[in-house]
Amino acid sequence: MRVDETVADYFDPHGSTQVQATGDEDRFALPYVLEFRPSPEFRYDAGKNKLINLGLFAASGSDASFVVPGSNDSYDVYSDSNDIGYTDRVGKLLRLSTWIDMDSCITVGCAGALLTYIRRRKAVEQFPGDEDVSTCFRISAIEMFSLRDTMFVNADTLSSLQILQAESSPNTHSQGPTQASSGSKEGLSVYGLFHHLARTPQGKCLLRQYFIRPSMDLDTINERLDTASVFLRPENDGAMNNIVKNLAQIKNMRTVIMHLRKGVTNGLSKGGGIKSGIWSSLRSFAFHTLQIRDALKEIAGVERLKIATRVLETFDAHGIASVGTIISEIVDFAASVAKHRTVVNTGVSAELDDIKRTYDGVEDLLNHTSRTIDATIPAIYNLKLSVIFFPQIGFLICIPLNPKLGRGDYEGGEGEDRWERIFSTDSNVYYKDPRMREMDEELGDIYAVICDKEIEIIHNLGKRVLMHENMLTLASDICGELDSLLALAEGAKIYKYCRPCMTLKNVIDINAGRHPLQELTVPSYVANDTFLVGGPGPNTGSQDVYRKEANSEAATQHSNKIDSGAEVLEGASMLMMTGPNYSGKSVYLKQIALIVYMAHVGCFVPADYAIIGLTDKILTRIATRETVSKFQSAFMIDLQQIALAMSLATHRSLVIIDEFGKGTDSSDGAGLACGVFEYLLGLGENRPKALGATHFHEIFENGFLKPRPFLEFCSMEVRIDPKAKELEDQIVYLYNCAALNGVDGAIVARADELVEKSARGEDLVAACATMSNAEQEDLRDAEETAREFLSLDFRDLIAQDSDFPANREARYLLEEVLDPNQADP
Repeated sequence: MRVDETVADYFDPHGSTQVQATGDEDRFALPYVLEFRPSPEFRYDAGKNKLINLGLFAASGSDASFVVPGSNDSYDVYSDSNDIGYTDRVGKLLRLSTWIDMDSCITVGCAGALLTYIRRRKAVEQFPGDEDVSTCFRISAIEMFSLRDTMFVNADTLSSLQILQAESSPNTHSQGPTQASSGSKEGLSVYGLFHHLARTPQGKCLLRQYFIRPSMDLDTINERLDTASVFLRPENDGAMNNIVKNLAQIKNMRTVIMHLRKGVTNGLSKGGGIKSGIWSSLRSFAFHTLQIRDALKEIAGVERLKIATRVLETFDAHGIASVGTIISEIVDFAASVAKHRTVVNTGVSAELDDIKRTYDGVEDLLNHTSRTIDATIPAIYNLKLSVIFFPQIGFLICIPLNPKLGRGDYEGGEGEDRWERIFSTDSNVYYKDPRMREMDEELGDIYAVICDKEIEIIHNLGKRVLMHENMLTLASDICGELDSLLALAEGAKIYKYCRPCMTLKNVIDINAGRHPLQELTVPSYVANDTFLVGGPGPNTGSQDVYRKEANSEAATQHSNKIDSGAEVLEGASMLMMTGPNYSGKSVYLKQIALIVYMAHVGCFVPADYAIIGLTDKILTRIATRETVSKFQSAFMIDLQQIALAMSLATHRSLVIIDEFGKGTDSSDGAGLACGVFEYLLGLGENRPKALGATHFHEIFENGFLKPRPFLEFCSMEVRIDPKAKELEDQIVYLYNCAALNGVDGAIVARADELVEKSARGEDLVAACATMSNAEQEDLRDAEETAREFLSLDFRDLIAQDSDFPANREARYLLEEVLDPNQADP
């Protein structure tokens, strides 16, 4: 697939690349090298193989290697003769996954294309033995970077935080192989909260881009927030609803113009139709855009919005109105719906009007001609004769079919007056005679002439509309932008969100934050506060810091205080928390990440107030996305998520770690988790803002994480019942996970018993080896039964069996089983 021409025009506005191909222009005409490469060079698998074979792994500082049985892979360079039949590709891929996001097909494909280009240049410019060229083209390291002014998020973050979540249709007939025909829809996700509030196709597409690529440009973010704030004023409610209503009638003009260039004028939607066709869409667009322009002027405070300025400057009222006017004057929409084709209005072309009047009078001509022919037929035939017209065949005489004769009762006279049989049906026969042929010559092509004339007029109309293509597409794009911003504003109003205050300072200050999805699924939700301060970063000099106060004021006062630079930032960079299962730890971690994420989208957030510093990355270790297509174990996937987070994190990043280490031995897991937390805290001025949750209490009990100013501990609150007599009954956990999920009560009781023994320092191995009272009772019953059995005499019974050895009587066998030391052999 070739790159779009607009991309080439953007990077090479003067066409230097095309001129360079002819050799007439300096190759350094551009400040960079621009080449168009074939699409196979951008394939994911090829790019992955090239990255694996870069030879960077020996210098990574690890003595460990990972080899697995594999086939003879042409890309495999593992050459240890002692391990023939093994490959180290898997180990290299694991190491590579800790440096770059291997789930990003575009990233890996582009890297592969770049490596192909470098190798091609090296092959062309290197001479045998030229070590300088080899050094020049040697790749010593690889590093991921994000697009400018765009927050980095990977597939794990999008999935763990439920930013996007597709929901497949249960109808198998709606499921197709491509995304367009997959039948999926947006499920319970953050984007899904706003998706249905966008009314236009281009608005939905742009809104999705907002959520996939959060912005780091403060001007862009504040522009979106300002727009929502203005539209959410109570006095603007009526005008806002009017704009939304008009936006719902607007289609994407880029698609409409594309179909117009192809000559497709039928319906754009599934099933087609004139009402959803090109001309109806253009006329509707012209009308409703002018309505939006007028309604926007009624918005209080709109004069300070950039989107309003673009609307008023771009929506050329005269040009848009002229497009709608010429379409209404030329296209007869009522007749087009009735005739299922585009019909031209009366008065557009005098010649066409004359032909149409002639065609409209054909019915009277047919009646007159049929009466004339019927008068020439002998009365004895008594035929029901009629003359009809088929646009493809012409004028025909129609008479009833005589089944016995297989033809009509009358077929004209002799000689030239003989009728020519054209075709027949089950009930009628159709003929032509000289009069029909004469009418064909004079009037037979009239319908085709009408269609040709109308096609010519509609074609000229299309050319006139295409003269306004740039104006229409630009207005359509701005309608989509306005639609996406209104969707954010409507969502903030529906879900009762507040405007966040964005700042350049590296701080997160949230009061009464909520999870945007969780609060919709529970009857009540307990809001929580958060305050985190990231590292100042390298080479920043004296860092202005905001000191958290006990009694917080309004968000604007906090924001002014932060940006004033009057105080020094003091606060924890890492928040470590623990608590019982199902107490809300994961929800709390996700809600902080989501509030930061939504603020960078330019959306209001679920909190009483929020001050959010610019964040370049949100890196998560929350969910393990297991699949049979991956060769890693669940714990290995967790390790790769952590390794990627540690390699990409900066002082402006937000790192979320939820129960890392639970997939392996508890001691190893606790050590790994503690090591990761220590590493993040040890980054000094480059330390990120981090949130962690764990069940490894030994980390806290044994003091593995030493208290320091940048570290703060917390736990989820539990309800205390002071009326309970027993101490263990005073603490009431709101959720008992095991019992809540159907685990048998005996298992839960046994687990509680072992937990209590462990808390008292008792040996759990001995505790598990001890029999319960019921088991001891069963054993006593069995022993009594066995001793009663021993008191019986079976000698007479055994003596009857000559094959049974006398020294192996049943009582001796049983005594040997019960007490081997005292049993008589």
